[in-house]
Amino acid sequence: MSRAVLAASLLLLTPALAIAQASDVKPAATQQDPEAAYKELVKAYNKAISDWRGEVDAAVKKAQAEGTEFPPIVNNAPTKEFVTRAQELAAEYAGKDEAIQFLGFVCKYASKEINAVKKAVQTLAADHATSPAIRKVLPYLAGPAMRFGVVTDPVKGLLDEVAEKHTDADCKAQALLTRGTLRLQTATNDEQRKAAEEDLRKVATVAKDQDLTAQAKDALFEIENLQVGCTAPDIVAKDTDGVAFKLSDYRGKVVLLDFWGFW
Repeated sequence: MSRAVLAASLLLLTPALAIAQASDVKPAATQQDPEAAYKELVKAYNKAISDWRGEVDAAVKKAQAEGTEFPPIVNNAPTKEFVTRAQELAAEYAGKDEAIQFLGFVCKYASKEINAVKKAVQTLAADHATSPAIRKVLPYLAGPAMRFGVVTDPVKGLLDEVAEKHTDADCKAQALLTRGTLRLQTATNDEQRKAAEEDLRKVATVAKDQDLTAQAKDALFEIENLQVGCTAPDIVAKDTDGVAFKLSDYRGKVVLLDFWGFW
């Protein structure tokens, strides 16, 4: 083959090679819209939990019918997969407000993933304590503080930081509401209950969102009316014969109230 023919052949092949090489190049990965990713995560989680509850119900009925112990599935909610995915998404948006909702997901839905919750709380405190977007996840923090003792102090530290230093009024109010609720749930003496009451009363002086004030008012009702030593709220009902009566009719007598239902 002459040099001229060889050169011409190479020129003809060059565009085809270029097209083939271009087709092998993968497009750059793009981040998924964080709101869409969060909604997808929650939807998948809710579906998995619904399926799990159905399996638990069937397993419990079978165990009761056979007189055997409940199977392990009863205590093993399928949360690990979703907590791990939330951690991955939070890492994708590390340092940005978009990460907050995924960190909140971990705090809200984790069942046994204690280390994941601890890390999420630490990240919220380190990277997002001053962000207005943190308000949306503050209500989720009382739950893990109650479930996992190792995160109680980190949660309280974050709530203290937001309640005392945040520049947004409703963020401060939400932190006070969550901290007051947590203090009330864990109180073992009058001093601790007093601290909870102070937090909840302060909400009304700080909050612009009236819904926060209403929630604090409901919690204060518990302190003022449902503590040991308080006069029980009057109850009006009918006895088994259909005769109306009030709880106050039995004032001065020993009364046992048995609340029950089907759920």
